[in-house]
Amino acid sequence: MSFVFQLLSRNIGKHLINCPALLWPLVAAGDPPPGVTFSVATSDPDMARAAVAAGARAVLIPVEGDFAPADRMAVALSVTEADLGLADGALALIIEIAGPAAALRLGRGLPASPRLAAIGIDLDGFGRGAAGAVDGPRLVAAGLVALAGAALGLPAYLTGADSLTPSGAPAVAGFSHRLVDADGKARSAVR
Repeated sequence: MSFVFQLLSRNIGKHLINCPALLWPLVAAGDPPPGVTFSVATSDPDMARAAVAAGARAVLIPVEGDFAPADRMAVALSVTEADLGLADGALALIIEIAGPAAALRLGRGLPASPRLAAIGIDLDGFGRGAAGAVDGPRLVAAGLVALAGAALGLPAYLTGADSLTPSGAPAVAGFSHRLVDADGKARSAVR
């Protein structure tokens, strides 16, 4: 078995299926909280803080270029934990690769925050502006995300149109999760 497939098979092991941050409903910043523990999609630290005060315990941040916004969000989450009296590490960070530059930087510069809970890609968001179905660049980016998740021992999620095959399996190998909105529907491009 090649090294790549060993990494991918390790990433979809049973111990990763129950990652709490990926099982909570995901809502967009500013939307009403669902009344249960949830994740919020935002790149604004103030919106993240407001969502945490309302019950969010994970923040999904889309990254298009470098990972500086994710680093800043990790610091903001640490400050929010302290300000709100939450236990250290109570808040998780989820990074969503939203552009080619971020996909190419996966091999270097990924935040080393211990609160990093998952990494993923939204095929719709990544392909915004490109016509057609899943294409080569998006598949390559999805593969890079799966490999980065496996190398870091993080769950990797895949969402958006064409993320599942007709049988319901992930369309790209190495992914163990799909994100859902507060209604339990597959999330696509919540920003």
